[in-house]
Amino acid sequence: MAPNDRDPVDPADIPSPLPPEMPRSLTILRDEDAPPVRAAPWREVRVAFLVPTTSTDAASGVRHLLDEPELHFSPGLRQGTLALMPRRSALLRVVLEWEWSVEAASFSVNSFEPEPFTPDERDALEAWLRATARRLQLFEGALARAVARVDHDVVRGIDTSSPESSLAGAAAVARAADAVASASGPDDPRPGGARSDDLATAGPAATTMRAATLGTRLASPAARAPHPVVDVTLPDASDPGWEVFVDATTRQTLGYRRTLDDDGNAYAFSYLVADDVDDVTPDDLVDWHDQHIQRQLLVEDARQAYVHLLAGLEPPVSVQYTV
Repeated sequence: MAPNDRDPVDPADIPSPLPPEMPRSLTILRDEDAPPVRAAPWREVRVAFLVPTTSTDAASGVRHLLDEPELHFSPGLRQGTLALMPRRSALLRVVLEWEWSVEAASFSVNSFEPEPFTPDERDALEAWLRATARRLQLFEGALARAVARVDHDVVRGIDTSSPESSLAGAAAVARAADAVASASGPDDPRPGGARSDDLATAGPAATTMRAATLGTRLASPAARAPHPVVDVTLPDASDPGWEVFVDATTRQTLGYRRTLDDDGNAYAFSYLVADDVDDVTPDDLVDWHDQHIQRQLLVEDARQAYVHLLAGLEPPVSVQYTV
């Protein structure tokens, strides 16, 4: 803590919307809060995703231009972005940005190199990213559900997570999505400008299963634990400094985490056990919050892997950890 920072105070002296009676608490200075030290050992988990067959070879025309690529997707109702880091060097980035419509997206290559790609290579990258953006828009709901399923399974100790829906059910979704895609007209980046008839007519063959290996420090639930899985929630989105621990099964509130700050600068974290809970300690709350951070990292890694697979790329090396 910097010399001018005020000393930590008793959480009971901090005005907050927390219940007034909190008999058990623990305050940890920010400099002493080290989740990586407390995190569980690495687990290797294998997660499977359903992708449309059109994704399988979608990147074949540009793959030779990419060296360990990273593709990041930022969706939004009004604005979306696909940012591609095609090489190990951080000095080159290819970006597709749009507002409201992918058809009006702008394409750019940002690089210190004067000509990192030939005109034909730029055209191929642009066509691929535009096709990927359309596919991600159509499957954005499926992406969110798949990532939520991975989080649900892995936090419960399952090391191999597969889609819950059948291939036939997924094909029905794919056919509906392709019907929407057909309305985009002749501006289709696929060879010959033809629409993807296979998604509309091939039934279960319209999808295929792809897998990724991820690493995580999420611990499997302890045997006979009173609260095997605990969610950390924000009851008030405008106040991210107040988090609530909730049993994932019973929805019982188990405790609270409050960020103590001085003029917006956090200097400590206070963990408070709910006053009607007798099988939880402040140390449990600390461990659960560490696991919450690991869950967030896993969710981002799973999402990144699925985006790559939908784009026709292999899962990124950055999330394929080894034990």
